[in-house]
Amino acid sequence: MPLTSVSTADGTLRISWTFPAPAQAVWAGFTDAALLSQWLGLPVECDVRTGGTIVVDHSGGYLSRSVITDVDEPRRLAMSWEFPEEPESRIQIRLRDAEEGTGLDFRHHDLGALVDSYGPGWITHLTYLEGAVAGAAIPAGQFWPLHATFETLYGARVEADAIKG
Repeated sequence: MPLTSVSTADGTLRISWTFPAPAQAVWAGFTDAALLSQWLGLPVECDVRTGGTIVVDHSGGYLSRSVITDVDEPRRLAMSWEFPEEPESRIQIRLRDAEEGTGLDFRHHDLGALVDSYGPGWITHLTYLEGAVAGAAIPAGQFWPLHATFETLYGARVEADAIKG
């Protein structure tokens, strides 16, 4: 897994990842409804332009809704993030050339006390994104077992950081 770093500060989750794929292929993972369905959920709406919306059904009636605030294909995407029973937050995605392919700098802002609960989820989703971009979709039934593993590892990291701090 090419997860290169995870950090939290001021209620912002920061994840850096390297994909062994060109930027345009990774970009498609965020903008193509067929690829979105392999890693994030079923797209109900997918209008990736400034002012457009992305609505994703995460199953069980849980819909995320995002309004696109900035697009610079294939390098930058910014949007709001609305999830049921949570305050609105913001996501920024930046793609850059990396030695092994494409680097992703993912930022989820304004999470406040939810910041650590989002870490394992986004790491799981980005693992699925990597599979989708590579043309090797991970079976949906593996999501929660994989999430549980990342949750355990992430929790250990948070505890270690608290001891250091």
